[in-house]
Amino acid sequence: MKTLDIKSKIKSLGVLGLLLIGFACTPEDEDLSLGQKAEAAFTVEAIEGMRNTYQLRSTAESAFIYKWDLGDGEEPFSGTQIDTAFFENKGAYTITLTVVSEGGYSTTTQNIEVKNDAVTGTSAINAGNMEVDSAWTFTVSGTAETNYEFIDGALTITNGNPSQGGVAIWQAVELKGGRAYVFDADMKGAGMTNSWVEVILLDEAPEEGSDPSGTAFTGLHTWTGCGSTAFESALSDISCLGDGKVNIAEDGTYYIVIKVGSWDGYLGDGGVTIDNIEFVAQERLTEGDNILEGSDMETPAAWNIANMGATLTTLEFTDGVMKFTNGTTSVQTNIGVWQAVEVEAGQIYKMKADVNDPGSTSSWQEFYVSTTAPEDGTDYSTGRIYVGNTISFAESGTVYVVIKVGSWDGNLAAEGVTIDNVELVEMN
Repeated sequence: MKTLDIKSKIKSLGVLGLLLIGFACTPEDEDLSLGQKAEAAFTVEAIEGMRNTYQLRSTAESAFIYKWDLGDGEEPFSGTQIDTAFFENKGAYTITLTVVSEGGYSTTTQNIEVKNDAVTGTSAINAGNMEVDSAWTFTVSGTAETNYEFIDGALTITNGNPSQGGVAIWQAVELKGGRAYVFDADMKGAGMTNSWVEVILLDEAPEEGSDPSGTAFTGLHTWTGCGSTAFESALSDISCLGDGKVNIAEDGTYYIVIKVGSWDGYLGDGGVTIDNIEFVAQERLTEGDNILEGSDMETPAAWNIANMGATLTTLEFTDGVMKFTNGTTSVQTNIGVWQAVEVEAGQIYKMKADVNDPGSTSSWQEFYVSTTAPEDGTDYSTGRIYVGNTISFAESGTVYVVIKVGSWDGNLAAEGVTIDNVELVEMN
């Protein structure tokens, strides 16, 4: 009897089948390559009339995916062959394009220089041309009526003769910190007596029936010496209450307020007319002089020590740093290190410091700048400021820079916390 080698037969048939499939499915002239890879390339062109906005155009042929990275710290995005890029802040940016085609992917970059912040040179005022009366809110105060009316694209304020009262014209504005804003407007009047036009900036909205209080940074004031004779000019040309410039420390909502009124006086025949109001953002401020002493921690005598109401955290000045320790067990300690310094009204200051925390637990390293003097035996909590943030003051005078370091049922680690290069820098 013959014996069949079944395993051998199956193996032979399998090989034959694979060969047949190969011949059947592969034409002799088919090209199995992925195709040519698109080489990434693009152009960048500023879009006229749009601040800090650029057109990005990929010139890569046969690409079907376009991934753009603007180099601004934001996540890259999948876009189109022609896309747009907006940069809020001035600076140098590296734009990266990655394209994908049938032949694979390719990446290229270009560097651009954005010369100005987008907000620079723009006015924060809405409807400053006085064509939209609903953009403004009016708050009346005093015992005598002060009238206001929008006429021929301008705002006119009138009163009786004599009058005791006024009106505040205001609107909320969004301002960017770390820069100055400059106010101006077109003013017209026949000459006032015992009257004022004052421009102030508040961080809270005026209340109906109250006279908003603040420091005027531009305006007319007959007691000070301007506005008593006929005028038709930009406010910046005739103001005797300042140069119209305000330094803004932090981003936020503010309230621009124009106060117009008289006290036993008169706004003049035809009243006062205001038009073309602007509050224009200036270039971002840059760092100037440091006003603190002993910032490098080489002069311990520049700093004072205050008991903050608990067992003192141990402090030593060593190797050019301020070093704080309180052991490695769970403790409750606190200390204040401070110095007094003179500041100027309206000047913006930036808090700077190098803090090294190797692993403290239930602890704090806090900075404060305030007009309140530290008191020995009392905790300090006025005027908290974070490193890198800015602050300004309405009045010139003495402020106190306080560094507070301690633990509550924790510790500052065996190595301790070190602080160095503490500065309060003028921003100009």
